[in-house]
Amino acid sequence: MYSDTATLPAQRPVLPARLPVAAALLWLTALLASALPWLQQLDPMALLSAFWTFNPDTYASVLAHFSWAPRVAMAVLVGSALGLAGSVTQQILGNPLASPTTLGVAAGSQFGVTVASLFFPGLLAFSPDLPAIAGGLLAIAMVIALTWRLGFSPVTVILAGLVITFFLGATNMAFLLLKGEWLGNLFIWGAGSLVQNNWQPFADLWPRVVILVALMLLLMRPLQLLQLGETSASSLGAKVAWVRALALFLVVLLTATVVSRVGVIAFVGLAAPVLARLLGARTLGGRILWSTLLGGGLLLLADTLAHWASTWGDGSLIPTGTTTALIGGPIILLALQGFRNTHHMPGQTSSPAGFLPKRRPILLVSAVLTGLLLITVVVSMGWSPGLDGWRWTGLSQWHEAWIWRGPRMLAAVLAGIALGLAGTLIQRMTGNPMGSPEMLGISGGAALVMVVIVLSGLEAGRMGQLVAATAGAAGALGLLILLARRHRFAGNQLLLGGLALYVFMDAGLRLVMASGGTEASKLLNWMYGSTWLVSEGEAISLLVFILMISGALASVVRPLTILPLGEQSASSLGLPVARVRLLLLLLAALLTAAATVVIGPLSFVGLIAPHLARVLGQQTVGRQLIAAALVGGVLLGVADYLSRIIVYPNQLPAGLLAALVGGIYFLWGLSRHGRA
Repeated sequence: MYSDTATLPAQRPVLPARLPVAAALLWLTALLASALPWLQQLDPMALLSAFWTFNPDTYASVLAHFSWAPRVAMAVLVGSALGLAGSVTQQILGNPLASPTTLGVAAGSQFGVTVASLFFPGLLAFSPDLPAIAGGLLAIAMVIALTWRLGFSPVTVILAGLVITFFLGATNMAFLLLKGEWLGNLFIWGAGSLVQNNWQPFADLWPRVVILVALMLLLMRPLQLLQLGETSASSLGAKVAWVRALALFLVVLLTATVVSRVGVIAFVGLAAPVLARLLGARTLGGRILWSTLLGGGLLLLADTLAHWASTWGDGSLIPTGTTTALIGGPIILLALQGFRNTHHMPGQTSSPAGFLPKRRPILLVSAVLTGLLLITVVVSMGWSPGLDGWRWTGLSQWHEAWIWRGPRMLAAVLAGIALGLAGTLIQRMTGNPMGSPEMLGISGGAALVMVVIVLSGLEAGRMGQLVAATAGAAGALGLLILLARRHRFAGNQLLLGGLALYVFMDAGLRLVMASGGTEASKLLNWMYGSTWLVSEGEAISLLVFILMISGALASVVRPLTILPLGEQSASSLGLPVARVRLLLLLLAALLTAAATVVIGPLSFVGLIAPHLARVLGQQTVGRQLIAAALVGGVLLGVADYLSRIIVYPNQLPAGLLAALVGGIYFLWGLSRHGRA
């Protein structure tokens, strides 16, 4: 990690003029934008006095005092707290992309509040902070446990935090789908809202924030020693492990306290420290100071934009978390331009792999997987619960059961096949075994287009959705590869760029979810892979489409075998590398889009299926493609069946169930690599 080789400067760095100028401009813009609508009703002094008093005879003054002023104060307080938390987190881990959001703390806090809302409502009445803190501690403990043995490798920490965010988010959505009547208000809270009706929330929050900030500042000197590296800091008497643990505990307390009050305000804790560093803050004290100031200004500006968007729109609330998430993507991409990481990716070691599965005949493996797939189909069609309990549907009645069970089962299997093929293409093309449609943002690009279609109210139809999702998937991966060209398509930058694209998808999703209504419910079900609305015609069309695409894969076996040799070697063997990468990109995007339209963007099947194909002894490209396709079909076929029966008479989306299992598999894979 970069802090291991950093040295303290011989003299105090000169503060660049652009840093205070940029901070002043940010604050001036945010304050003017926030005050502008009110200046038409109140003079500047009356508006300023709204922070401590009001004129009971003037409605605008009353409204400003109880609505605008506490909202501004809350935005500044929360933004400053998250900026400080992000700066301290980056110092602890020596990771310029670490933040409470990317480490899963915010998602963990939301998970804690969701669980408490369902099972321990009295605990929320006693203190909303406790379940949020417990969830945040759970998330950070999982990240630490997974990455401790790897020395907090920057990319590995971000990957672990991202997957934990996916996993806990999927669990939250499962609760939301099953208990939506009790958790409906969590839509807006989860998206992050700073709307205020009085000063009480601010009065409750600011003493807690001030105490936690003061405790963090007491750790300033030990945190400065971490810049010397772990060995040097220990030789000077610093208890590095204790300092890190205590500082991380305070970060979790501060983040969870904020999240419990205003919801998930995404990426301010990342954006503020990165901006401070890019603008020239070099010392720890400087980074903490300017991150705090920039965090307050950024969140005030984002909240003002959210308020303006709500006013200009149809009156529906635009959550502040949406506008702050839109800041996060560009910030990550800016940080990537200068990011260097000497650590290997999980699964990419400089030495030969310690585990090489025994090769097995592809005919035997294919026969076993095909048998499992047939068993899945038979059980799914025949053995199901009904009004009179569990019963077996005879073969003679399958034509009747097909209407209800067949299309969704066929669509799920086909989506699994498509994702298995797409995941293999991506992992082979990037040379990164942790690559998948989800982690590289391809699914996110397809999903973002679907969100836009829903927001615009267009009736695109299934074919129109497929075309639009394909364009979104291809555009996402194309943008990602374009951004990663300067790093020669290194897996690290591809994965982190995928995180940036996920941020935009998440922002759009939160926007629709906060709006509520039938469109939000439809999109929520689709995002997590609801198959129960798939018609027979759509399933057959998907079958024809995937058969056509699969036929084209025979032409890419040789290029995929040659590409891992390196660009120069591949070119010397007569391979047009640029055109081949473009072809692979389009094929992966088409397969991902086809699956995303049916199963949603987050299932992890594209990650798991190629891995299991290798575990089954299929190392060559062609054999891995065949095995991964069959594994993907079995996985999503089983997921669809279980999602239909596991909470009967309710149903879970098949993609959600697959995402839960896939997240566990991914976390297990990271921990296994750490032990190796």
